[in-house]
Formats: sequence, structure tokens, C-alpha cells
Amino acid sequence: MRSSLFTFTPQRQYTVNRQFHSTTPFGNYVLLAALLSVAIYILWQGLSRQITGIIIAAILVFMLIIIERMIHTCYTITTDGKLIIDKGRLAKVVVLNLKDIKKIDKIRRSSLVVVTFDNKEYYIRPQNEEEFIKCIKKYRS
Repeated sequence: MRSSLFTFTPQRQYTVNRQFHSTTPFGNYVLLAALLSVAIYILWQGLSRQITGIIIAAILVFMLIIIERMIHTCYTITTDGKLIIDKGRLAKVVVLNLKDIKKIDKIRRSSLVVVTFDNKEYYIRPQNEEEFIKCIKKYRS
């Protein structure tokens, strides 16, 4: 005779948090290429060693900040009705209650602006905007 150690009885349907990554505008790639070419030009010209080193270090740190934001920006819609805007490790995480969102407007080809009831605006660029808006409507109700 078999005795069951564990029986699974589903009591409710579990939902998961939905995460959307950010689209990277073409201007970021142009800025990175321009900064890299300026760093190479400064290295090529060979000003004094200290000035060259400081300028190139500053350019590389700025490039790292841009790349870090490009890679790590994401928007999470949680099951408890929150929108988490995370723009990377070096930026502050913004948490919005979905009930506090007054409207979402499309301002450019791939940009949205989220307006809250206290008239704060948050500019975001999620991949798959239609699915993002549909998900917000779903979790808001």
C-alpha cells in the first residue's frame, strides 16, 4: 500500500511579476562612438601625460555609466499593484502604485510618459509598449 507524503491541491492561481527591459535609443550609441573617438584622438595627440590620463579616465567613466544604464534599465509591474522603475545600479529606484497613475501618454516613437495624480512625470522606454500598457491595465484592476 502506497502512502503519499505530499499531495498538491491548488488553492489559487499564482501570478508572477512582469518585467520589461528598456529600449536603447540610437543617440546613446552615437554618444558612445563620439566619446570613444575623442578619447582616441586625445591619446593620439599626446598632450601632457597627466592631462591626457585625467581626460581619458573621465571619458571612460562617463562611458561606463552610459553602458550600465543601457544594460540595466528595466520596468517591473508587480502582482501587488506597483510599478518599479529601475534605471541601473547608480540611479535611485522609483516605486509607483498603479492606482496613483493618472495617465500614460506616448510622446515619441518608443517613449512613454507616466503621469501620476500629484503631476509627477516619469519618462520610460519599455520594449513592447502595447504589452506594457495592457499589463498595467490588467494589474490595476
